[in-house]
Amino acid sequence: MGPLEERMILSGMHIVSDIFCCCYRDDVGWKYESEHEKDQKYKEGKFVLER
Repeated sequence: MGPLEERMILSGMHIVSDIFCCCYRDDVGWKYESEHEKDQKYKEGKFVLER
C-alpha cells in the first residue's frame, strides 16, 4: 500500500492509502485509514476497488 494522504472524496475529507497490484503494476483502489467525522468512522479499515 502507498503512503497515507488526505483526499477529498464525495463524503468529505478522508485519510487514505492507495492499493497497488503487483501483477498489473497499477493502483487498483484505496483503503480508508482514518476518518475525521464520527459519522464516517465505519469506513476505517475498509477497501474501495476501482475499475
